[in-house]
Amino acid sequence: MISQSLFLKKKFFLLLVSLFSFFSCAGKSPFVLDIPDFISSELVENSSGRVKYFSFTAEQKGALENFFESKGDAALLVRFTPVKIKNDDDTLSFGFFYDYSSRKTEIQSLPVVTDRLQKYGSSSFVLAFCFSREKGIPEGFFIKSASKIRIDSAQITRAFVGHDFSGDIPVFAFAPNGGLNNGTDDFRGASLAFDSINTRESLMPTITLKFKEASGTQKLAFGGEVLYIRRSEKPVEIPAAALKSPFSVVTYPDEEQYPQSLLMMASDPSLLTFVSGKKNVLTPIKVDPGLIMKWPRNSWRGNDYELFEWDRFPGILFFDISTYAVQDDFFRRLAFFVEKAGYKGRLLTDAELKGKHGYNAHDYKADDLARFFEKARLENFRLNDKELLLREILAYNGIIKISSGGEVTAGSGAVISISQESQAYLRTTFIAHEGWHGIYFIDEEFRNTVASIYYTIDRRTLAYLRRYFQVTPSLNYDVNDDYLMKNEFMAYLLQRPLSQTASYYVDMAKREHSQQLAKNEADYIIETAGSGFESAATLLDEYVSGRWNLNAGRVWMISR
Repeated sequence: MISQSLFLKKKFFLLLVSLFSFFSCAGKSPFVLDIPDFISSELVENSSGRVKYFSFTAEQKGALENFFESKGDAALLVRFTPVKIKNDDDTLSFGFFYDYSSRKTEIQSLPVVTDRLQKYGSSSFVLAFCFSREKGIPEGFFIKSASKIRIDSAQITRAFVGHDFSGDIPVFAFAPNGGLNNGTDDFRGASLAFDSINTRESLMPTITLKFKEASGTQKLAFGGEVLYIRRSEKPVEIPAAALKSPFSVVTYPDEEQYPQSLLMMASDPSLLTFVSGKKNVLTPIKVDPGLIMKWPRNSWRGNDYELFEWDRFPGILFFDISTYAVQDDFFRRLAFFVEKAGYKGRLLTDAELKGKHGYNAHDYKADDLARFFEKARLENFRLNDKELLLREILAYNGIIKISSGGEVTAGSGAVISISQESQAYLRTTFIAHEGWHGIYFIDEEFRNTVASIYYTIDRRTLAYLRRYFQVTPSLNYDVNDDYLMKNEFMAYLLQRPLSQTASYYVDMAKREHSQQLAKNEADYIIETAGSGFESAATLLDEYVSGRWNLNAGRVWMISR
């Protein structure tokens, strides 16, 4: 996010490289290169008619080339103030040239940023223009205007595209293909400034939004793909890799409120942290869970999985895994060790696991994960490659701690896993269900609230759920584990929208499975039309809505 005092305080700049001030329209203007380890020098200004040309010195260009090479992108940011506007249709054009000797003809075919001056009156504004990766560092830049314009300041920054109204002066930033400042955010040329695909060596950019109002829903469309974002006081980050068409024009369907700030910028390079010599990802992408469900697999950084961290709840990791088989390699032994009745606390061999079902989605808290890996260490138990990778990922992210002697203890956080093999509607339910588990693991107040509702629910309604957990082979929960029962009680009540709760449990009670193995308990649910579940779910929904702006069936702030 660009700071409110972008033009006055260097400490808020996006990696400031140069600072120069010059005043309009007559004589030479000073251009001071202010970079540590470089000698300050002057910009050579050359004027011709309505166009002013500014050439970089050799030292300045060398500094820019070093910056561009080390950071991978750059932009020139200039603050303008209209002094005298000649007519209502006058425009300002701003661009780069690459050959000073032929600049007059060259600029006719080069992309430019164009803005109409009338809308500003005498107020200042900022235009930023990204360098093109294809063309590299220009020889200089030019400014064209029939009206008198004062140029207050200019900086070289990291590349960014979009707008920012969070400060006193509006900022409009453009991709290397330029464009007209007409009130839209055009990302179509941003692939000329940023990586356009996630690979082991490259990262697509991130889009950051900030809202003037902290309530209601913001609707955005990227190339026809509509996002519904619940506004909050905190900025929202959307990795471009999550979108079908990130490099497109952003539109606002139904005349939704224009965001206070919408900026595309380079992603954190630490996301390219892998296990040494392999393509296994260690660093998670911080993201809203609503973007995980339809995240394009061709945008994964790894092969078998992508790794995310919940942006609102630090320490909760999401694994999205290619297949159930790969997910089993990661988590099936853990499932039996942590939750399965008759197996808890044991490390089953591969032979013992053969033919046994874990879960289609998983969730584990830090201390259970630490117990699993510590027991494997103490027993010199041979774990598979994916379990060893999981241990490395957990240690890297602080969910477990491994001492110099190898002892494993709990850190903080939790792990959630879903699979690409699950159908779309199941992935939605699984992310909600497992997401609630993640919050339960890390938040004591939530656990206490769940407990108060658990102890006051109609006993016969609860008896059906406990019986269902016990007799369903794919679950086989240990119903004597009080922590587990409260956790699953909560997640089953909050995994679907409140409007579906009663009917879901009535349908469940009518199934052959329930009628054969839990008939007495199931018939009570049918007789009461699931009212006990609905009442408890209503209380939970009111709590999570008031505290986190979440709801039953929804742990995300972004929908599409």
